[in-house]
Amino acid sequence: MDSRVDQLREDIVRFNRTIRTKSAGGHLLTATQLQALGQIDRDGPMSARALADAEAVTPQTVARTVAALEQQGMVTRSSDPSDGRASLIAITDHGHATLQSDRGNRSEWLAAAIETHCTDVERDLLFLAGALLRRLGEDSRATQGSAGVDA
Repeated sequence: MDSRVDQLREDIVRFNRTIRTKSAGGHLLTATQLQALGQIDRDGPMSARALADAEAVTPQTVARTVAALEQQGMVTRSSDPSDGRASLIAITDHGHATLQSDRGNRSEWLAAAIETHCTDVERDLLFLAGALLRRLGEDSRATQGSAGVDA
C-alpha cells in the first residue's frame, strides 16, 4: 500500500477528531448522538433499523443512542404507518436547534482556521479535496454498503 494513502487516512482521522471537539458546548451530546441526530435531520424520520444501517452500527447501539436523545428531548418516536411493529424516529425543534448550533460552531472554527492557515490556492485545493472526499465516500457506500471507520 502506498504510504501516502496511509498518511491521507491518518490526516483525515486526525482532522475529524479535531473538528468533533469544536462543539456548541452545553448540550452534552456524544459524537455518536450528534451523528445520529444529523442523519435524522438530513434524511427525515426513519426507523431504528434504517438509522443503524445508515450509521453502520448495531441496532443495540441505535437503541441506546435514540433513548438518550429522546430523554433530552432531541427526538421523538411515533408509530410507523407502513409497519405497525416499528416506530419512526424524528428530530424535534430542540434537536434541530441544538444541531444547528453545533454545526454553526464547527463551521465558524473551520472558517477561521482556513482563513488563518491557508493561502488562496490552498483554500481552493481544500474545497476541491472536500468535494473529492465526498464523492469517494458516496462511491464507497454504493459499492460496499457500509460507512467508513474512524480508526
